Amino acid sequence: MYKKKYFCNLIQQLNLIIMKHLFFASVLLIFGSCGETNTNTTEEITEDSYTPFPYLGQHEVDFGSDDTIYHTVPSFVFTNQDSVIITNDDVKGKVHLAHFFFTSCPAICPATVAQMQRLQEMTSDVEELVILTHTIDPARDTILKIRDYIEEREINTHNWHFLRAEREYTHTLAKEGYMINAMEDEEADGGFLHSEHFVLIDREGHVRGLYKGTDTEEVDQLAKDIKILIENEY
Repeated sequence: MYKKKYFCNLIQQLNLIIMKHLFFASVLLIFGSCGETNTNTTEEITEDSYTPFPYLGQHEVDFGSDDTIYHTVPSFVFTNQDSVIITNDDVKGKVHLAHFFFTSCPAICPATVAQMQRLQEMTSDVEELVILTHTIDPARDTILKIRDYIEEREINTHNWHFLRAEREYTHTLAKEGYMINAMEDEEADGGFLHSEHFVLIDREGHVRGLYKGTDTEEVDQLAKDIKILIENEY
């Protein structure tokens, strides 16, 4: 009788574990099929026609409340081009864009920085937007060098911070926080391999989209999506 009861309990526990894993698999499949950008393509979005932006990254489910726990960018601390400390508190309650570069980058970075300047102009009326550009080569990218880079390109820094911290700290944040690549690579142009994507993060720190920063059409869509996200979820 004891053995029978033991095996019944064991089977129930195994069934619960299997159901839990199947549920997680279905959640990942649903969100994985959402893609990197949203399907809102028009500027006039009504409450009925608005398609919520996907939540990118790993999801967990609180079985006690049935709430979905979305991936959140972790807390961070950087120094900007003016030697001011910038943390996640500075973007709390705002939409922010994350971008990674280094000043001596010969290929991708000049194009992505130019596209970010263009995007900044297209969103000049959006007060809730903050742009964060992180150097992945702090050994060479001193604060002075970053400031020279900004001045040479006449970059408007009223809502755009160029951030510097320890190399491994920044690379880890890129991969684990913003889910894009950033690493040292001797074979890559300039000695570093990194993503060309702009990352869209909502006011709660959730990653809501990845956009190719060298693609004019995707950057145009990002400018629209920033406004759509703010108008419909704020």
